Amino acid sequence: MKIIFLDIDGVLNCENAYHEDECKYVGDLVSHQAFYSKSKKLLNELIANTQAKIVISSTWRFSGIEWMRKVWEEEQMNGEIIDITPHLRYLDKFKGSVERGSEIKYWLEDKGFYNINWSEEEQQKDIDKSGIENYIIIDDDSDMLYNQRNHFVHVLPSPRNKEGFNQKYYEEALSKLSKSVIELNYLTPSNKQKC
Repeated sequence: MKIIFLDIDGVLNCENAYHEDECKYVGDLVSHQAFYSKSKKLLNELIANTQAKIVISSTWRFSGIEWMRKVWEEEQMNGEIIDITPHLRYLDKFKGSVERGSEIKYWLEDKGFYNINWSEEEQQKDIDKSGIENYIIIDDDSDMLYNQRNHFVHVLPSPRNKEGFNQKYYEEALSKLSKSVIELNYLTPSNKQKC
């Protein structure tokens, strides 16, 4: 299974969407800000091409998974939302601010997936055990962990990027998600001698 950890504000809602009057509140089932049509189209293509499942890491997750699934349906999005990441600052063992990368790491480890950076063989065992062959994070925030860098598609925030999830980010996401975790983390350009 391939996973997309998805942020929404700054990714599917962006400055151009506001200027083009596309971020109106809509919804027959649930009231929400409409997704930017250009970003939505590209994300739908990515999901269709990779068969990835969606885990919502956006603050929109605070409205709950059923609410998010209704938004997904109303926005006519491809794929399936399988979960939302936890909000760790409310767990007893975490106090104060917790970066989004840690919440994603917590979700992955709860499912039995660990980033193993020292052995392709051990990483493959972990992939087989968890069923997670790869994941990417699409977000305009940058609070991810160092060992998530090869999985991170950083959609630059406004004003540096006014388009949200655009063609450039689509191509980066497709390239990363079309590989396995081992290809992404062990067979990088700096490790070409392994190829």
